[in-house]
This record gives sequence, structure tokens and C-alpha cells, in this order.
Amino acid sequence: MSVSVETFVLTCRSGSVPAIVGALEAPLVGRAGFLGCWTTELGSLNEVVVLFSETPKDIVWPGQESGIERMDRQRWTLIGGTQPSPGTFGGSYEWRVYDIRPGREAEVTALMEGALPARNVVSPAYLVMTSDEGPSRLAHAWPYADLADRAAKRKQAVETGAWPPKGILPLLGTMKSAILVPVAYSPSC
Repeated sequence: MSVSVETFVLTCRSGSVPAIVGALEAPLVGRAGFLGCWTTELGSLNEVVVLFSETPKDIVWPGQESGIERMDRQRWTLIGGTQPSPGTFGGSYEWRVYDIRPGREAEVTALMEGALPARNVVSPAYLVMTSDEGPSRLAHAWPYADLADRAAKRKQAVETGAWPPKGILPLLGTMKSAILVPVAYSPSC
């Protein structure tokens, strides 16, 4: 049985992120299915990423007047046995989203699932997932104590051959990467 999660990426006007993070606290904290909330530290700035195992039907998001320019919702299927859950995982998350070349989804999934056990020895993935709708995409998030921890573990993963999955790069298109920082009330920090 496949497990799904849902992400919301809120693209915010410059300077509005602290107020939006504050406005999200009441509607998110204590909600069943709320797994995490992060802001971008590096990458596409002025974004807030929210993760749910199941999004409550009655959630009220801050409006455009608060500074939200756009909200992108995406449904994903978790792969490789990853199961995001509340807990203390680190102060920095590397978030990557890749386009999958048409018709290559099954190959990408198999390569990721095959490579994850060795990669998880270096540092465990928080989640690995493929898109359920829209463009075919692969996304993964890796928690680290900080950016120095990230650099050391990524170097180790490459040097040991644990990462990237062998043969995957020709199956992928463009990639976006960001460093996310959990907000104070995120259940995954």
C-alpha cells in the first residue's frame, strides 16, 4: 500500500515571511497530520513549505493580504520506505525536486529505492517521494544538524559510492534545491 503526503509551498512577498509563519501557527499546531513547516534559508527565498500526511479539510490559510503571492499544492507518494514523522532531526533540511523524464518514473523509483539503504547509513532520508499529479517529479529531503554536517555527509556519500544512485542522472531533468530551516513550532525540527 502506498503512503501519500501533501506539500504546500507558499511563495511570499519579501519581508512577509515572519508574519506569515506567525499567522500559520494557530491553524497548524495540534492538527492531525501536520508533519512540518520550514522556511527557505538558501535557494528560492521567501518560501514557506508545509507538509501534511493528510490535510484537514477545514484549514484556513492566510490570505494574499498577509503577503502570500502564490500557494502551490502537491500530492506525493512516499517511496523507499521513508515515513516522515514528528521528531528532532536537525536544524537544516536539504530539499530537492527533480523533473523526471517522460516514461522513466518506474526506473527512477527503482533506482532510488535500491540506493537508499546505503545512503541511509551515511544519513537517513526524512522523505523520498514521487508526484501523484501534474508534472512527473521526484523529491527528497535530508535533515542535517547544520550546513557543515550536510557538507561532510554528502562528501562521504559520494566518496563511498552510496550516492547518487548509479544510472539515475540521465533519467532526470531540471533540479531545484533549497536549504530549509524548521520554524519554532514545526513538529519536525
